[in-house]
Amino acid sequence: MNLIELHMLQSFPVSCLNRDDVGAPKSAVFGGCQRARVSSQCWKRAIREMAADEAAENSEFFQAKRGHFLAESVRNALVALGTDSEKAMAAGETIATFVGKKNSKYKEGHKTDVALFFSPGEIAAIASAAKAQLDESEKVDPKKGALAKQIKETAPKDLGDIAIFGRMVASDHTLMVEGAGLFSHAISTHVADNEIDFFSAVDDMKHENDEGAGHIGTLEFNSACYYRYVGLNLDLLANNLGEAFSDDERKKVLMAFLRAAVMAVPAARKNSMFGFNPPAHILALRRSGQPLSLVNAFEKPVPASRDGYVKESVARMTAHWEELKKLYSLDGEEGTLPPDSLDDLIDKLV
Repeated sequence: MNLIELHMLQSFPVSCLNRDDVGAPKSAVFGGCQRARVSSQCWKRAIREMAADEAAENSEFFQAKRGHFLAESVRNALVALGTDSEKAMAAGETIATFVGKKNSKYKEGHKTDVALFFSPGEIAAIASAAKAQLDESEKVDPKKGALAKQIKETAPKDLGDIAIFGRMVASDHTLMVEGAGLFSHAISTHVADNEIDFFSAVDDMKHENDEGAGHIGTLEFNSACYYRYVGLNLDLLANNLGEAFSDDERKKVLMAFLRAAVMAVPAARKNSMFGFNPPAHILALRRSGQPLSLVNAFEKPVPASRDGYVKESVARMTAHWEELKKLYSLDGEEGTLPPDSLDDLIDKLV
């Protein structure tokens, strides 16, 4: 397996990047003590959104959307091909039901039970196959349409995110894509307890004789230096993108993803806590073999000190990597930020 791996240390003061069911920052027990945690799903979404929203030429490759309303997307694509709206909606519902099963509790339209992940190019390919069937027999048979085959033959160029993050479709295994990306849950390198913030809001319009605040409440937050792992299986990425992508286009997908993987931050409470802190340190590797996490550098938590947590965390991670290299005869190309800039680091990896 040919790999690119990013081992990142990222410090966030006063934040709640990823909430649990009661609104508290997520946590985990590791090394016998509580750590702050951000789920891989949370960070993956932030990476995917940044790759798609970046005002750069690379963004054209990251246009897939995940949701429950595939029927409407197929309907719109069929209408654009000249199909009657009512007939197009019926065809969209047939296809969506086949792929994701209809949610019978939803009464306002056609909603699938599961969220489905497709790019606009893939939906256009599906609609094209449906249009051919409608022109021939007035009916749509998703099985006969060979959706995955139609997508492959059309080779849309906007499925970079699907190639990296993957797709699960239980009802039609031919549509499944094993993602080339590898992501860990981010956990703090040290013990981290949640704290409670009591807040109040002033009522600017209250009467002169009214006392007290307009609103009071509490919320939880923490402060932590996280260890994050993001990896990419380059062989699988090339396979998922297919022959339709040139070497230059594959490079653009790779560069856009790596930049977003470093810079994206979950947006929870972005206006009230502003947790947009880039990584303090990155160990970047390009090598072959089995993916490798360096989280055990922090199995014994980094102690609190006047120097903070980042300095000791960097020393721990670097020493652990050097130890593993000797123990398991690992090699490959390395880069670090700092002293490399992000642009220089990405150039080394691609």
